[in-house]
Amino acid sequence: MFRLFKTKPKNTLRTTAPVTLLPGSQGEHYLQLKYGTTQRALRFYDKQVLKYLSPVMKEFIARQEVLFIATSDKHGECDCSFRFGKPGFVRVLDDNYLVYPEYRGNGVLASQGNIIENPHIGMIFVDFFASTVGLHVNGKAKIVEHDDLLKFRRDLPKNVINEINTEGKHRPERWIMVEVEEAYIHCSKHIPLLEKADKNITWGTDDDGLKRSDFFALQDIPLYQRLGGEPAIQAITESVVRKLLLDAKLSPFLDALNLQTLLDQQRHFLKTVFGAYGTDQNQPKDLREFYRKQITPHLSDIYLNTALWHLKNALIELNVPEHEIAKLLANLARKDHD
Repeated sequence: MFRLFKTKPKNTLRTTAPVTLLPGSQGEHYLQLKYGTTQRALRFYDKQVLKYLSPVMKEFIARQEVLFIATSDKHGECDCSFRFGKPGFVRVLDDNYLVYPEYRGNGVLASQGNIIENPHIGMIFVDFFASTVGLHVNGKAKIVEHDDLLKFRRDLPKNVINEINTEGKHRPERWIMVEVEEAYIHCSKHIPLLEKADKNITWGTDDDGLKRSDFFALQDIPLYQRLGGEPAIQAITESVVRKLLLDAKLSPFLDALNLQTLLDQQRHFLKTVFGAYGTDQNQPKDLREFYRKQITPHLSDIYLNTALWHLKNALIELNVPEHEIAKLLANLARKDHD
């Protein structure tokens, strides 16, 4: 992949940050100076920003049910997520460390994946139900397994030990430990006051109805778009054609074909079955015969199955969802004589 680099602007920040005792980044200090907010920022730093958790901050965290987190990978690509739990599900270990549990989720592990590449984490607790105040906590995070957490401190909070010893879906899979580097208030004036309502929560469920997994109607979006459009089709096409051409059993059928024709026909097939041209109503009635024609109408079933085997492997190698591959191959295995 090529990266485009813009010409360096004249008014850039200094590449080497000056030594300072102020919290925050060089960028924010630069913008404070540019926009005339330096004095306001200095008052905030002086009155509100700590390098540890104060007693009242610790009491505040012990009441919270909502935590938003921001992480990024080693390239700085960002991800924002949130965690929910019973009041106090984030446990303060002391002035400088806190932990929160990671329960069973969708298996993607995006935040944890970022943490193993880049430990920096931004957290904000927001109390929507009482004080309408937020608390920012920035620091360095690491993944901690149950045994490691028990070794870290013998005097862990009792509810942490109880949760580690819990059986079933309520048991955390692991923990995130954060070393606090900054802690400061997010003021109340724009945070809404919400009223809490009862909701039955089924922990660890895979029920799509309970999870409301398709709330954003992604299943209505063609697979063509969900895979990534033309770049994805191009990658699959090139992989399939390469496999077909390297198969000595298929070469007698392919030698008569122009390479560009073979590429175009395979691309057309993939765009058709993945919905690039519309809904299922536009699908060929006999998908198997349709694919046969994208190679040569004279291809026998034995060699057609060989070509389909290469198609399957290309889709697997490029991480097309397993259920989509199975659905496609089932349709390709069927002969319709309607």
